[in-house]
Amino acid sequence: MKLFVNILLFALVFIGAPALAQDTASTGTLVVDVRPYVGEKPLSKKVEQQFKGAGLEWGIRDDLLVFTMVHKRFIDFPINHMTRYGQSETLTLPAGEYRITGIGMRMMSSFTMQKVLDRGAFVNNDVMTFRVEPGKTTTLRINSVIKRDTAFAADFWMPTLLASIVDKNGTSQEKALNERIDSSIGWLDYHGPLKFVAQ
Repeated sequence: MKLFVNILLFALVFIGAPALAQDTASTGTLVVDVRPYVGEKPLSKKVEQQFKGAGLEWGIRDDLLVFTMVHKRFIDFPINHMTRYGQSETLTLPAGEYRITGIGMRMMSSFTMQKVLDRGAFVNNDVMTFRVEPGKTTTLRINSVIKRDTAFAADFWMPTLLASIVDKNGTSQEKALNERIDSSIGWLDYHGPLKFVAQ
């Protein structure tokens, strides 16, 4: 009986080893490293309190990561991660190439949330790409610079997300995920899959 059990255990290890090796060979690690925020200018105690315990909302599906400044109820994408400033998350992902899209927001004067979105929200498709290598670790580093955005004769403070990739090749140049640029698509003009449209 003891001999039978030993043979069975050996068989399970022997059979399972190739599957384990194959799994390691086909996946890698992504670390989303959200660095502590900094102010474009010295921040008041009131603003510091506003950002205390805050973080970045993002999600991943297939080969796409999305970071959003727009509330997730307006987004048709699984925004199910909230990483606080100064913290990180580690994911095991299939090896391959990934894209990053940023959904930004500039505060605009309006009396309805929908008008604020229509006038101020925008999408930056495929801002940058990175690779997850089999058995290797790739780090997506996010530096957040808090800037003042004025609307309604009041001050709003919004982080500009500067992303870089850290891998075996070193550290890439930073790119802003949520800055409005020439290639940004305004919310009214965006008809892609990330926008939730009520039926």
